[in-house]
Amino acid sequence: MKKHFNNKLILFLLQVIFSGAGFSQTINCADIKNGVFVFFSKKDGTKSVYTRSGNVQKEFNPSTRETVFWDLEWVSDCAYTLKYNSGLEDKPKQEMELLKKHKFLYQISSVTEDYYVFESFLDKATNTPAWSDTLWIKQRKDAKNKTISNPRIDSLLAIRKAAYDDWLTRTATLYIFRPGKFSESLDVCTIYCNDTAICTMTNKAAYIVRLLKEGPMTFVAKVRKQEMPLKIDVQYGKKYYLRCEIKWAIPARPILTLSDLNEAKPYFDEMK
Repeated sequence: MKKHFNNKLILFLLQVIFSGAGFSQTINCADIKNGVFVFFSKKDGTKSVYTRSGNVQKEFNPSTRETVFWDLEWVSDCAYTLKYNSGLEDKPKQEMELLKKHKFLYQISSVTEDYYVFESFLDKATNTPAWSDTLWIKQRKDAKNKTISNPRIDSLLAIRKAAYDDWLTRTATLYIFRPGKFSESLDVCTIYCNDTAICTMTNKAAYIVRLLKEGPMTFVAKVRKQEMPLKIDVQYGKKYYLRCEIKWAIPARPILTLSDLNEAKPYFDEMK
């Protein structure tokens, strides 16, 4: 039987937990430089475990069995950089080039005994923030190197998962993929949803997008001045598959078509 969660109850519990953490907030950035942290993905609800020790951060995703190592450097009391080290060798060439060329800067804006909030930047803080999120503290070593475990972590993440599952019922999922082809492989196609750019499709690219509204939506594929629209009547709980292509012509022309699970599956990990 499907469980239904009361939104007000979830929000109340979160407020109680967070306000309780606020009253006992006696730690700072120095207390979270080493430890074990949990990242909860807003994209698919999965949890990854980050282990930070000295100048190394290890990230393990149990659902994909993927382990990634990063070189870590603290650049100020509450800011650190991560530089890719190893673990993603099977990723597309373009993604690997991005990882090898750049660093990721993380600025911590607030710390409690249960979590810390950060903003992430590509290379430097003067760039536009790439994203902001939360890391939940499972275990930490304070400034005196004392190991402190968090007994609340499991219940906190269970509440977070319940809230996520409830939110998920009021979204639709869009899978966008572009098959790899030699012809027009260097051209880039931008996908718009109701006039808002949602992704840039390079050769062999694939994206997952959450749609937060129901009703008719117009998706447009654009290559320079050439474009192709496609309308979809979006419904909550549904999955939609968009195939993006660039047809050789003078000038090159984008093609956007509705596809199906079987055709989209090879472009996405762990798709069901």
